[in-house]
Amino acid sequence: MRIAFASCMTSFRFPDQSAWDEIAARQPDVLVLLGDSAYYDADGASMSQVKSMSAHDFAVHAHGRLARQIARPSFQALVAQPQLTTHAIWDDHDFLWNGACGAEIAGQPHLSHLIPPSRAVFAAYRKALAARLAPGSFPPAPFMWDATTPEPGYSNVALGQNVLLHLTDGRSYKTRRGRKALLGAAQMSAIEAACNAADPSTVHLIASGIVFDARNGETWLDCKDEYGRMQALAMNHRILILSGDIHDNNLASYRLTNGRFLFEATSSGAAVCTAVTVGAEQRNWGLLNVDANRVGIEIFKSGVTQYAGSIDRATWT
Repeated sequence: MRIAFASCMTSFRFPDQSAWDEIAARQPDVLVLLGDSAYYDADGASMSQVKSMSAHDFAVHAHGRLARQIARPSFQALVAQPQLTTHAIWDDHDFLWNGACGAEIAGQPHLSHLIPPSRAVFAAYRKALAARLAPGSFPPAPFMWDATTPEPGYSNVALGQNVLLHLTDGRSYKTRRGRKALLGAAQMSAIEAACNAADPSTVHLIASGIVFDARNGETWLDCKDEYGRMQALAMNHRILILSGDIHDNNLASYRLTNGRFLFEATSSGAAVCTAVTVGAEQRNWGLLNVDANRVGIEIFKSGVTQYAGSIDRATWT
């Protein structure tokens, strides 16, 4: 089984997006999009402009950004491959704006009106991806959004070969003030319950919009409680975090206090610059090759393997 993963793309600065052609050539079975499928607060729309929008105007704006991404020919061709299933989570730029924390914004009436249309647009995007971007699967403009659409929340998908993909929502419950949260207690409990209910040999892929242990930017370290809970979970389960956000790649292993390992594979910048529209062009993506004995990891930068590794499924080393 081949599982491709990527994050962070802008259809304005990068209309061609050749990373998807590279992924398609490897014929993956699964594609995991780790957030920032569009940038609502860049490419001609600033954060302050987005914050000043009405709910209707934001729905039009967000819908247009994702519609433009869906229209990229190379992206369409990849997602349309008949053997492929695509799963997406959101991060800050395809939720609202850079660093947006949903649990804080929900308490601010001058901003909270933007959350319902954001949920509705992203739900429509997920539905279109599930339909392999078939004609008409993404609603046309003007987008008629449903104010009762729930947040993406947590879900998991059995991929076969004893691999469970955990799709997280790192924005709806996030806060940096007071009692800090990333996924929130309920979502963390759901992940723990799913891991505990699975066969002990299961490989658990945690799809995360942000990285686990970097020392700058947004990381799991922002919430020490959830950071600790994920480490505790990895002491008893085979955990590989797939992360994005940083417009760069990384492959890391974290040795836990009981001697086991938590692994992380980061690939960010499928079609973006270092600072979205400024800086070095990024063409990054990753691929897992999973069989009964191992999880092979390749992470590509500009068409060349940047990182490669292998995890033994029996010993998880």
